[in-house]
Amino acid sequence: MIQHEQAVIDAQNKVLGEPKVEAIEVIEVTGRAYRRGLKLAPPGTAVITMKEVEEQQSTQFAELVDQLPGINIDGGTRVGGERINVWGFGDEEDLNLYLDNAPLGFEQYRYGSFFVDPDLIKQIQVIKGAHDVRSGNGGFGGSMYVTSKSAEDFLDAGEHFGARLKGGYSDNNDEKRSLISVYGQFNRHLSAIVNYTYRDANDTTLGNGIWGDNIAQEGEPVELDTGDEAKLRYSGYRQNSLLAKVDFDYGDHLMSLSMTDYKDEGQKPWANRRGQMPTISDYNIKKYGDYETALFATTAHNTYKDTNYSLNYRYTPNNDWIDTQLVVSTSDNQRHWVRPDIAWEKMYVSVGNFGHESWLDYKRSFVDINNTSWFGDNSLLLGVQYLSSDRDSLVYNKTYEKKEAKNFGLYTPYYQPSGKQQTSSAYAEFNYQISDQLSVKPSLRYDYIRSEGKENLAADYNDISAGHDYSAVSHSGLSPRLGVHYELSQQTQFYFDYAYTLQAPVIDDIYTVQYAKASKAITSSRDLDLERLQAYKLGMTQVNNGLFADDDTLSTQITMYYHKGEGDIAKRSGVNSVEQAQGYNTNLEGYYNKGADLVVNYRYQNLFADLDASYITGKHDGSLKDSTGEDEYLADLAPTNIGLKLGYYLTNDLMFAWRGKWYDSKSEDEMPAESSFRTDQPTDAYFVQDLYVAFSGESGALDNWEAYLTVKNITNQYYKPYMGDGVAAAGRDIRVSVAYSF
Repeated sequence: MIQHEQAVIDAQNKVLGEPKVEAIEVIEVTGRAYRRGLKLAPPGTAVITMKEVEEQQSTQFAELVDQLPGINIDGGTRVGGERINVWGFGDEEDLNLYLDNAPLGFEQYRYGSFFVDPDLIKQIQVIKGAHDVRSGNGGFGGSMYVTSKSAEDFLDAGEHFGARLKGGYSDNNDEKRSLISVYGQFNRHLSAIVNYTYRDANDTTLGNGIWGDNIAQEGEPVELDTGDEAKLRYSGYRQNSLLAKVDFDYGDHLMSLSMTDYKDEGQKPWANRRGQMPTISDYNIKKYGDYETALFATTAHNTYKDTNYSLNYRYTPNNDWIDTQLVVSTSDNQRHWVRPDIAWEKMYVSVGNFGHESWLDYKRSFVDINNTSWFGDNSLLLGVQYLSSDRDSLVYNKTYEKKEAKNFGLYTPYYQPSGKQQTSSAYAEFNYQISDQLSVKPSLRYDYIRSEGKENLAADYNDISAGHDYSAVSHSGLSPRLGVHYELSQQTQFYFDYAYTLQAPVIDDIYTVQYAKASKAITSSRDLDLERLQAYKLGMTQVNNGLFADDDTLSTQITMYYHKGEGDIAKRSGVNSVEQAQGYNTNLEGYYNKGADLVVNYRYQNLFADLDASYITGKHDGSLKDSTGEDEYLADLAPTNIGLKLGYYLTNDLMFAWRGKWYDSKSEDEMPAESSFRTDQPTDAYFVQDLYVAFSGESGALDNWEAYLTVKNITNQYYKPYMGDGVAAAGRDIRVSVAYSF
């Protein structure tokens, strides 16, 4: 039998607790080390390493995780508009994302959800599906645990202080980026790092290459902005990101205190999740004086800030019963945008388009206390959590400056209410080793969720006689889970997971209302029930050595899943909306989706190959308008896709790789019925290719130097990703970065 050496992937700083993804890495076969280790994680999970983050040179977090099967960028051509879709779940509450164990997230109509600068990241642990007991009240799509960089990631044994400088450029949007890190090991207990990054980019350039029938418009760009121009107008940005972190290690006591600050600003459409700018009519050209001024009037100066503080403490004495962890975090997420002066002077803004100026602020507090006890080969995890999310929403709409019922223009949009949601939770997970081959992992979680709205400044949306009730409501429930792991052999392992979990209605669901003169569904939706999900996952991993040569390795991860949703929440429409005295939202009959992911990795000496594939389908029980009608396809289900990456290490320092990914077409009859609320659009099949070159000096004059070349969309293809809601993707982008550590 071919022997191979494995190592557990150190996916995070130990103060953050045990790894959430128990992945291994095959690093050596028959005494020969692979230049690129082979990662093998349980089905439905993955780990992205710091080296992979550097090679990708991603401009946004969503682009970084988009490489994994079953995960897709949702509406992300314009930076700031991207969301993350996992196994068909794409709302902000469908994914629980943690940075150093602190929850992150932002939700606003036609805006993105998760913002972390890739240059701050050490590793990402991904759990697809609702199978994480630590993550409750939502998370139907899964959980992601992001670990920020620490001083220990850059200092070798015996080194005490250092710095890293990095500069980069992307030619597609003329992005210039820079990074400076300063780090030190002050003594054997205390270390710290400060990391600052800056990005400055102009408008994104769209592609014009050819693949099948998915081609760009021929000829010169048209005179006016009708959507065929080579540039995605008003898509530039400036970003500043800061990480400051202190790590303390004193015997049984581990502690980490980190602060991250992210700021993105630029002149953009207020609805970032859109494609080309609106068509400008002759009337508006005359109204504003010229075409460019009329176009500029439709934009807003957008500023988004995300500041997080996280304290992690872990106590690990020489006692099998005690491994205690404490997490305390706070965050403040703010978005502010304001239209240009010319719009204040001349633009009529409807209630549905927010106003001339908008503010949205989330304040989040989080506490988690847990302990793991070991009883031989068995372990028991017990924990409690508290999460508070406080949202303040406000606009000023000059159009209504003389209308008292709209508080003279200063009010909360009826579809984006203010409110506070508090979740108190307790959870337990028992990992029981029945035999050397078989283990089971039952768990139980309890969530109590209290939601309370805030009264609107505008009388139109603060009328108790119209059913505008912002008082508190509560929801609660248990979420049982079960995991089974069977090791058929050292090479072949099987996994099964089941979860019956919940999602409480969010503030938008409960407290969205309409003014009293609207014809239907004007009241707050205080009678909403919990959404429930039954999640099944079945998978296997297989490792084969000596398949084609004595020292090669092939690994396979197969994941199949099925989700059955109950009581999903949606806006009333059709037969569900028949009278005024009804809540704006309602629970529907439910839905299902099912799919499969495949990951195959091959290693032979300096050669590596990675194959992935993903498939998903699903339907709603009845239509969104009529539960007794014909079942219709769910929205936001990615087309079948297959990716292949081939790479070779020319030397120990230099790596070349090519990646191609094919996406199937998506036709009208595979989507929900067309309506004003549907954003999905039919797409042709497309094939996108990328190139990667990475150099990491390990000796001589180039020691401590790194260089990366990434070419995205090599053929400069024009295509519209299905998850992009009809927005064309960026064209060829040549990204270069150079780093030096000293």
